[in-house]
Amino acid sequence: MLSRRQSVIRASAAGLALSVAPLAGAASPVRPRGVPGSSARTRRDEQFQEIRRGVGAFSERGGTIGYLATDAGLVIVDTQFPDSARTCYEVLDERTPLRATPIHLLVNTHHHGDHTAGNVALAPLAVRHVAHEAVPGLQRAAAVRGGSQDAQTYPRETYSCEWSADVGDETIALRYHGPAHTAGDSVVHFERADVVHMGDLVFNRMPCFIDLPAGATTEGWMDVLQRVHDDFSDETAFIFGHGHPDHGVVGTRADLLVMRDYLGELRQFVSAGRAAGMTEDEMVAESETHAPFDSHRFAGWPQGLPNNVRAVAEEMAR
Repeated sequence: MLSRRQSVIRASAAGLALSVAPLAGAASPVRPRGVPGSSARTRRDEQFQEIRRGVGAFSERGGTIGYLATDAGLVIVDTQFPDSARTCYEVLDERTPLRATPIHLLVNTHHHGDHTAGNVALAPLAVRHVAHEAVPGLQRAAAVRGGSQDAQTYPRETYSCEWSADVGDETIALRYHGPAHTAGDSVVHFERADVVHMGDLVFNRMPCFIDLPAGATTEGWMDVLQRVHDDFSDETAFIFGHGHPDHGVVGTRADLLVMRDYLGELRQFVSAGRAAGMTEDEMVAESETHAPFDSHRFAGWPQGLPNNVRAVAEEMAR
């Protein structure tokens, strides 16, 4: 029998789970969903990667969900889509039987649909729902462009530079470092566990999504990655928004510099192409055999690298 909270979450997402498509290029694996039973439970358990002190990562489809699940409370970072948000919540609900409220804190690292579409399922259960101050406007503008205004649930609290709150004996700190992947990316630090959720500031060893209409800047993005790298230590664990299946979505601060260097290579490649008078199409064709990009090619998203080249070319043309 469903618990009261499970019944609420199912009702809040009814009719919406099939109406939202995944973000193109999202690399979090789509897990098969079986009928109830031991095999279904095993598949669910494989979607959860425990890190330390109750903090972990959940992958189904879309951007990686980070969480804190202890007897003292529940925190969820990003929400994927309504159906996968339900999967994540229902398992975490079973792990936190003593918490006084359903979800103590819900965070969106940025506005993209594969990180916020599940808000409609989880926000009604959250005491606080927080994001950077740019997120509601960017989310609303993207919804207008995509005709999905009715499917949106927006953060109820926002911040400009820094924000923090305690849940049990854990402190969750949010920090905005400036425009990068978008104009509203939060770096989320579980301080005592020393685990950082990067949102889409890191696509681990795969092409990224450079959202120029939402304020993306690859130069700023590189600076943010360097600053976050310098803020933490080799002991810090990092959760990434997306990752190549061979590398995963949990890593170390060294992975931030790999992402930084990929963006730097993109900028150098496009700059050289522009100086040589190449068109975007010529640069895209050249990128297919450009060896420094080999570590970030992903067969599951063949248009990822061409899209990156075109986005950087547009950014530099501005």
